[in-house]
Amino acid sequence: MLYRYLAALVIAGVLPAAAYACDACGCGIGGGGFGLLSVYRNNYVGLTHGYVPFRSRLTSGEYTGTEDVFHTTELFLRYEPLFRVRADVFLPYRHNLRRGPAGDQSLSGLGDVRLGLSYVLTDGQPLGVGLWSVYWEAGLTASLPTGRYEDDLLDSHYLPDNFTPGKGALGVGAQTALVLSNGKWGLAVNARHQRYGKSSPYYRFGAETEAGGRVFGQFVHDPHWKIIPYVGISREHTAANTTVGEQPVHATGGASWLASGGVNVRYDDLTLALHVAQPLGSHYSDGLAEAGLRATASVLFNF
Repeated sequence: MLYRYLAALVIAGVLPAAAYACDACGCGIGGGGFGLLSVYRNNYVGLTHGYVPFRSRLTSGEYTGTEDVFHTTELFLRYEPLFRVRADVFLPYRHNLRRGPAGDQSLSGLGDVRLGLSYVLTDGQPLGVGLWSVYWEAGLTASLPTGRYEDDLLDSHYLPDNFTPGKGALGVGAQTALVLSNGKWGLAVNARHQRYGKSSPYYRFGAETEAGGRVFGQFVHDPHWKIIPYVGISREHTAANTTVGEQPVHATGGASWLASGGVNVRYDDLTLALHVAQPLGSHYSDGLAEAGLRATASVLFNF
């Protein structure tokens, strides 16, 4: 029972934590990841808010000092419709803001609905080494073109294409998550890849890949309170968007290594999760943008 509870927290917060990573660079790793280390093996519903900032590296011209901040507020649900089958649903709202010498600009709206369906390959299987056991799930992801999509933002709003809240195309991919735990300490590893169809006859958003690992501990204060801190490292990569003839679009896509940390605090069926990630080395928008400290906060209820 202790392992079942511990495994639950590991994916729930890790799911929203990576959800906004690449939407800020013309990419969009949304849904997938690790952050709430205590509820992924439970049914739950929750709300999360996160932001990802980028700053221009230009030292001259009209974009000098420009900063883009991508905010996402998201309702999410994990449910087990069948034995060993886990379904995830994410409903995002995005508010993207640009601050610069010429003034502020913003674009807001509903983002694309994201879905996940995973099968639990092993659930608490003993490893034969001390008290360690393993949880492993793998499955498919999809992003539906339900959000607000603005075609050719550069002409209509003089904003980059990644500012559109939705991508205007179906996305499909695969994801996996694995947790090793001895009841008090553990390691959580996750990976995800997603590709998109064409948003228009001449435009496609780049494929996204994200993988990471986190070491966590669980500290029980009493039968009601549990505190789970963690630290980790992850890698994210988004290919450049493409246009006519599959030619890459200038200043889109990017990659980064990130160091992360956070804490999950649970009282009975209510969980609060805080997560921060600092880029260690990054290359976004052909080197024109620098990524900043990103953060998310989540609250969820197990049922």
